[in-house]
Amino acid sequence: MRAMSGGDDAGDPGGMDIISSPRSSAAPTRSAPRGLLWAGAGLGIAMLAAGLVWLVAPELGPFTRRAVVLQVLLGEPGAGPLIAAATQAALGAVTTALAVAALFSRQRAGTALAAGGLACGTATALGFVGFNGIVLAGYLLAMTAPIAIAAAAVVFALRRPRTGWIVLVIVAVLGAVAIAGPAPVGLFYARALEGVAELGVMMAAALLWIAFAGVWLLCGILAVAGDVGRFGRFVRRRRVAITIVAACCAVPYVIARASWLTPWPLFGGEAVADGGPAVLITGLMLASAMLVGGILTLGLILPWGARFPRWVPRVGGRPIPIALAVVPASIVAALFTAGGAESLVTTMAHGASVGDLLLSLVLPFWLWGPLLALATWGYAQHRAAERAAAG
Repeated sequence: MRAMSGGDDAGDPGGMDIISSPRSSAAPTRSAPRGLLWAGAGLGIAMLAAGLVWLVAPELGPFTRRAVVLQVLLGEPGAGPLIAAATQAALGAVTTALAVAALFSRQRAGTALAAGGLACGTATALGFVGFNGIVLAGYLLAMTAPIAIAAAAVVFALRRPRTGWIVLVIVAVLGAVAIAGPAPVGLFYARALEGVAELGVMMAAALLWIAFAGVWLLCGILAVAGDVGRFGRFVRRRRVAITIVAACCAVPYVIARASWLTPWPLFGGEAVADGGPAVLITGLMLASAMLVGGILTLGLILPWGARFPRWVPRVGGRPIPIALAVVPASIVAALFTAGGAESLVTTMAHGASVGDLLLSLVLPFWLWGPLLALATWGYAQHRAAERAAAG
């Protein structure tokens, strides 16, 4: 994967290419797009500022509320919050300096950018994000996806009346069942909003860590990548199969949660009897978020992942900027890989029981994350090749 800072393609505004031709010989300092570096600089400053505040006033930060992976590894309950805050501030300072050097220095900074981006992104993903980041992402997606789907259905009905109103009626019926059915969705939102109020600082910090880890890992990868090589060409040729397998990682959890609607509930279904409708709707909403994640993964190979659907106002029919797909997908890939790695390490450290192994199969983020990264790489190569062929 390579990137270039130039270009005026209509489908990639701002010249923010993610990769160029495999034969490109651009200097390492131009391997990360300027827009991505500016984002990395902003996130670095945010990490530094928040880390310094939490270092001076630990009670305001997230580390006294819930221990992150780094604190668990340190095994220092008293000093843990201060060490975690200092580490976060250091990561922010290093990456801010790297971004400024890459943006304004005339000297080549490719090696430092690659090493620093990969090191800081990996340290944040493994030390701060962990599996808690996946839980947060799941709840946020479960909360926002229904609203986004309803809004899309309304726009589609207005733009495509013949078929759109049928879709809108179906969505409305499903919404009515979700609101007034035996497991009202309001119970899920009530519990989720209580969690936001209780762990607001932790959730905000987790969002910062997720974005920081994903952006800086992508900066590091783009800075170190040159010719895509034989493996890169293999990924591009097999990108459809890789993407399908990645999307299928959502299936075990969706099936397990859907079984809660049957007399034979799987994977924690016994909790429904004790928790009632609130537990049922929470499980179903998280399963829906997982399903949406699988569908979005398929977008890397489906037409609507390359061009905006024609019914979308203003941009319908235009190519989707490569960065608009690659950057979020890369962040999610880093999130899934980090969470999956923590889950596997925890499982092995405590002795891999049958239940733990089953949990790893039902929640295969350890596989979904790396496959999503490869699928994203294949998507970027494919889109860049298409654009180059179009002139």
